[in-house]
Amino acid sequence: MITIKIPQEAIAIVGTSSKGDQSKWCIGNKWVKQNSRGYEDLAEILASLILECSTFSKSEYVSYFPCQIELPNGELAQGCYSLDFRGTKQEVTLERLFEANFSSTDKILNNATLSTEAKFQALMQKVQEYTGLNVSNEMTRLFAFDALILNEDRHTNNILFLYDPIQKTWEFAPIFDHGLSLLSDVKDYPLGKPLTILMRKVKAKPLNTSFSKQLALYTGEPFIRKDELIRKLEASSIELGRAKKVLYSQIQDPRFQYLFSEGSEKSD
Repeated sequence: MITIKIPQEAIAIVGTSSKGDQSKWCIGNKWVKQNSRGYEDLAEILASLILECSTFSKSEYVSYFPCQIELPNGELAQGCYSLDFRGTKQEVTLERLFEANFSSTDKILNNATLSTEAKFQALMQKVQEYTGLNVSNEMTRLFAFDALILNEDRHTNNILFLYDPIQKTWEFAPIFDHGLSLLSDVKDYPLGKPLTILMRKVKAKPLNTSFSKQLALYTGEPFIRKDELIRKLEASSIELGRAKKVLYSQIQDPRFQYLFSEGSEKSD
């Protein structure tokens, strides 16, 4: 495991999750995130492992790696890092995209008269209007993945687009930030309590608090290779602790079976 030193002059970005208290830094070409509520690093690493065993291309998701963080005062902390995928492109969150067009996602998401499907369609219509992109398939697949890993932090600032100011083109950014998944927040989901009770407490975002209703939006093909995933889980040199137990419970849940394909690994 590498140790990443945080320079004295580095400015921590705090409040990047919906719970508002995880510090992260951009050091060179790396984004470094410190654990604050539990095992956010393991959640990110395990989410990366799942996506390695999926039909997502490597450009469609961000990979996370474990690290030890040496803070400016010399204190050591646990966390993870990822490589900066932005390049020269500008990042625009879903929320900022609406704000730039003098609107707000709240008008859709807080409309109690709309179903989950209607909210989704309204959001996607606006995204296409603002960017020219049709990302409905990518978005429903993302919500299905979030349901599998119990990601409680997919708020509208955790859905990202990239804008190329030279080419004046838009693209859907790689999916990122799964730290508040797999019951990683041990403050809200204490260790030692039954998983079945804790898992029922987790609420989804952004369309509905029900993971099942967001999961139902995805009607595509299986995108996770179950055999490969299980093999890599068992071969991992990282002790994944409760995160691994939560994932195995989800894998066995009948609701998620249509996300999995059986059989061999992909060929390069």
